[in-house]
Amino acid sequence: MEESNIKEKALEGGVSRRSFLTGAAAVAAIVGAGALTGCGQGKTRDEDSGALPDSGTIATASEADNIEPVSAPSSWDGDYDIIVVGSGGGLFAAVHACELGAKVLCIEKSASVGGASKESSIFAVSGTKAQLDAGLPDITALMVQGSLAKQTAGAARTQSIVRVGTTAARTMDWISDLGLELEPTTTGGPQGGMTGVSPKGKELDGLAARTNIYAFTFLQDKLAELGGELMLNTKVTALVNDGDAIIGVQADDADGQVRHYRASKGVLLASGGMCANRDMLQRYVPSAYYRVKCSSAGTQDSGEGIRMGLGAGAQLGGFDSYQAFDGGLNDLPWDYYLYNGDIQLARQGWLTFDVSGQRVTYYPDVANYALQGHTLQSCPGAQAFRVFDSHYEEYAPTFDQQCCRHLIVPTMPDIDRIPEAMMEHDWKLGAKRGIAEGRIKQADTLEELADLLGLERSIVVDNVAQWNEQVAASPESLDGIPGAWLHPIQDPPYYGVAVGSVMFSTQTGLLTNDEMQVISESGAPISGLYASGSTIGGLCGPDSSYAICKQPQGGVAFAATTSFIAAEAMMGELPAFTMPEFMTQQA
Repeated sequence: MEESNIKEKALEGGVSRRSFLTGAAAVAAIVGAGALTGCGQGKTRDEDSGALPDSGTIATASEADNIEPVSAPSSWDGDYDIIVVGSGGGLFAAVHACELGAKVLCIEKSASVGGASKESSIFAVSGTKAQLDAGLPDITALMVQGSLAKQTAGAARTQSIVRVGTTAARTMDWISDLGLELEPTTTGGPQGGMTGVSPKGKELDGLAARTNIYAFTFLQDKLAELGGELMLNTKVTALVNDGDAIIGVQADDADGQVRHYRASKGVLLASGGMCANRDMLQRYVPSAYYRVKCSSAGTQDSGEGIRMGLGAGAQLGGFDSYQAFDGGLNDLPWDYYLYNGDIQLARQGWLTFDVSGQRVTYYPDVANYALQGHTLQSCPGAQAFRVFDSHYEEYAPTFDQQCCRHLIVPTMPDIDRIPEAMMEHDWKLGAKRGIAEGRIKQADTLEELADLLGLERSIVVDNVAQWNEQVAASPESLDGIPGAWLHPIQDPPYYGVAVGSVMFSTQTGLLTNDEMQVISESGAPISGLYASGSTIGGLCGPDSSYAICKQPQGGVAFAATTSFIAAEAMMGELPAFTMPEFMTQQA
């Protein structure tokens, strides 16, 4: 689709990105979701082995239509109180429901637990015991208000957003009380510590990838300890209905046999979003389909749960809503790991300009990674160009980058939690692969580099000359890049790369109420059907596209908290909701 044919979406109002309020909310959204659901797995990483996923986990051309429910079988293969579909955030529901006395089945189509959520680095939250014990202030009110400030005025689902935001700390304290030690995150500095926690001792030497895998393996063990049942390599293929009520699921088990499992209290769809399903993106998230260069959510994020809910009559929520940040490159596989060295190299603080030669601002702070993605998407062609020279291996490691921009090196402690089949354990190897495969262009002259990038030669030559002149003046910063990171571009070979955005979650999905019950097109809850995490849509406001993080509390904390709420709702244990004082005072 031509740029002129893409419907431009107006950004909703909100407070300044430079204010503390938005800074805190941005860290919560970016670090919690992107570090992330967003630093999620790539095409070869469906399992810890690094093997290609089964074809059933990859969306194909026919996989955008609704999946209709099936009728109850003559006999069931298992009876449960609650069935949870998905073992990422859904494990919070499965374990909590077991703890509350339910007989629980959790079904996961992959060979290991966690889904895209296990790739995240922190849970974005404030006011947990771990944070308070460290002397950090509880800024839950600021985080919730920051989420609400980004909604379309008058259209926000305020009660749901506030309920999630104010339940997040209780959710994380619950898993802490179960025995998982948490600590304030070190990502994002002191402000990051106020807005997130992660498993204790796992953010080592700046390694953010897969920090939360420890949370999900912990919950897997706890589920078994409490008597819950987990089925891996089992794919739910349809909901089972009785009239308008959902009473169970149909699934293909690990042996390929069709099974039917009954749920007396409800089915929770916690199976993620639709990042890997290009047909669903074109239909429901067109801004991402046309503007984003790749997805880091993983091939398992293929939208079946959403299709099943829609097939059961659910109302779609959050059309054209998603989260993304900078890092997408041309000619990548659609599913590509964000920590690969070519993407990490392209995300560094180099000279950046658009196709017309206009310089583009660089945002080094982790709180603004989504803003960087939005900036790149706003450029002509939804991309900009970065240029650097032969000293990149010397310069890049000196940049004080955080989270998924922090360069991966083989000497990092605990590096083996990222199986080498998923990526090289050295950013330099991935960078060289990107150069060899032509995603990052290499040339002996700037004129030749311009030709390879498809740009007018004068645009590249003049920008480099101006850059070198400005760098020689030793500014405190240039185009947002700190002065200590600035280096001239003068020694060939020269390198250039077109860089855009990479998606890490969709926020278009099933509309729910604040108890996580799925809402039908008529407005009534669908009996027996609940949803959580990225399977939900509508909590970001309409058309919240172009890489703006609007989901309350951030991705993996949002998935955990909404699942936790759903478990309590299904078990009749959800506390009555009262609007907190900070909201009534605001009103």
